[in-house]
Amino acid sequence: MLKVMVSALILFGALMSSANAETLKGGYPACVSESLFDQFTSALVKKDKRGMQYLMKHGCIITKSGIQVSVLDTTWSGKAKVRAYVGDNAVVLWTNIENVID
Repeated sequence: MLKVMVSALILFGALMSSANAETLKGGYPACVSESLFDQFTSALVKKDKRGMQYLMKHGCIITKSGIQVSVLDTTWSGKAKVRAYVGDNAVVLWTNIENVID
């Protein structure tokens, strides 16, 4: 019986430690859709300030550091789909995987 309880506690501890959310480094763009994130990245590469300003008012932000996230998906090209938590609310965003700290 003691072995079962110890095993259950170890399993519970492992689950709790893996449930910790990652955080954002901050200073990276993030958008509410993958398409908008691709547009922002393209504008950034082209140094299209007007395009970036437009996107900042229509679904994109520059992230702040320390925001807790859960990584929902990643792509081979370095994009990450994350759920960002602010208080009791959450929003799904697309950002660069380099923006996520384990």
